[in-house]
Amino acid sequence: MIIKIVFGDDFIEYISCSTKIGRKINCIQEDFLKWIYDEEKNTEYWAVENGKRIHPKYDANAFVEWLNNIRFKRGIAKAKLIVSPQLKVKKILYY
Repeated sequence: MIIKIVFGDDFIEYISCSTKIGRKINCIQEDFLKWIYDEEKNTEYWAVENGKRIHPKYDANAFVEWLNNIRFKRGIAKAKLIVSPQLKVKKILYY
């Protein structure tokens, strides 16, 4: 399933994932947001100023990494970032 992720007016990325993930993408998005804002669990995706974490800094790649390595780390099918989708977009996420 192709999912369009909109981060703002001019920043749009696409991911490909299984239909099973796609059907639950809104709930999965909520779990991702909880994880990305948790300083103990998310140690990589932060904007740093004067050596201190200010706020999460992420893109679709962070979402894909989280899906593949944390949320569904035992799964066989993996999500991936795609440049230009060949199939129709089925879902849209807004950040």
